[in-house]
Amino acid sequence: MATSPQNPAVVTRGADEQARVDRETDDLALYYYETCPFCIRVLRTIERLRLKIELRNIRRVPAYRDQLLEGGGDATVPCLLIRKDDGTLEWLYESDAIMNYLEDHFA
Repeated sequence: MATSPQNPAVVTRGADEQARVDRETDDLALYYYETCPFCIRVLRTIERLRLKIELRNIRRVPAYRDQLLEGGGDATVPCLLIRKDDGTLEWLYESDAIMNYLEDHFA
């Protein structure tokens, strides 16, 4: 579904396609906290694209902050954890990069 930055529409998918997307998002987790404006932008993109991504609030669960710091090397949010097919982990920082990744893979 095509969208424009001025009028981003919620993505619609058939049941089979949504099930496929849901399976693919099983390998993603977003580290965030609710008052971060950059996180809010990413969360809106996740909602618009109808993605079921595990949300890890680093302020409510201190262990998530520790995971982020240990795995990604920085406690900055938002950060998207991507578990690749070969088992490696990618820690994607920066809201624009995360939103571009989500758009490229799921729009």
